Amino acid sequence: MTETPRLEVRGLVKSFGALRVTDDVSLTVRAGEVHALIGPNGAGKSTLIAQVSGELLPDFGEILVDGRPITAMPAHRRAAAGLARSFQISQVFPEFDVEDNVAMAVQARSPGGLDIWRSARRDPRLRGPAREAVARVGLGERAGVRVSELAHGEKRQLELAMALALDTSILLLDEPMAGMSAEESRRMAGLLAELKRDYAILLVEHDMDVVFALADRITVLVYGRVIFTGTPEAVRASAEVRSAYLGGH
Repeated sequence: MTETPRLEVRGLVKSFGALRVTDDVSLTVRAGEVHALIGPNGAGKSTLIAQVSGELLPDFGEILVDGRPITAMPAHRRAAAGLARSFQISQVFPEFDVEDNVAMAVQARSPGGLDIWRSARRDPRLRGPAREAVARVGLGERAGVRVSELAHGEKRQLELAMALALDTSILLLDEPMAGMSAEESRRMAGLLAELKRDYAILLVEHDMDVVFALADRITVLVYGRVIFTGTPEAVRASAEVRSAYLGGH
């Protein structure tokens, strides 16, 4: 019996006026897998991620989590269904410390959502899960540091901790290495390699060294259409992919 994918995208279409940005895109992400989505600028990668996360509704097509359709769900209900997205630009609260940020993410997933009358700084039901997520991304010793004082790479680690705190099973990662130094990228790649044991990960990333080191499968998107899906080895060997995108990689 074939295992049901954690995430399945079937025939997604999204147009803005006469421009079809997502053109009949289908892909799957399995448990314990990093599935990378690559392609040139303007290929439609971020638009696809936005449809999966619920920021945009597709014109046609279907999105399923564990075999259940979520296509019409608003973004907050998708988070409850197990989807969490990180962004190209870190979405954090710089005036609070690391653990406070993650505690607020835990609070947001709780019944009633983000209740401004409850203190994320004092509630042990929030602090415990927050501390675990902070430690998991390697920021345990930085838990009390104000976010405005973090290095860029640490902010991306924090954003990932906030996604983990949402009690997710599927991570949508949109360029998690953007703006990182080589050393920060190395640390993040190691963290993602560890996390894929417990999560299904859909990864958009321009660093091809990272993609080929991390990905179990790769989908290549060009002008909104899938031109190839396969293992890193198969993608490297594809003349069509080399011509359309990879060049000398």
